[in-house]
Amino acid sequence: MAEERGTSMKAPVREAAAADIVRHRALKEGAEVFRRFFEARADEFVAAFPEDEPPGRGEGRAA
Repeated sequence: MAEERGTSMKAPVREAAAADIVRHRALKEGAEVFRRFFEARADEFVAAFPEDEPPGRGEGRAA
């Protein structure tokens, strides 16, 4: 592949590593956005999908 591009062997490795870093950061950012979205709407999710709640949720907590 490097020969076809006329580059060194290191260039595709650096490009792959850089692409992986970008992908990892994007996934991390996406997960954080989803976490904030879900936390902000947790009560709505519980109301909409009560059957998905684990047993005992809310027990022992002050109302």
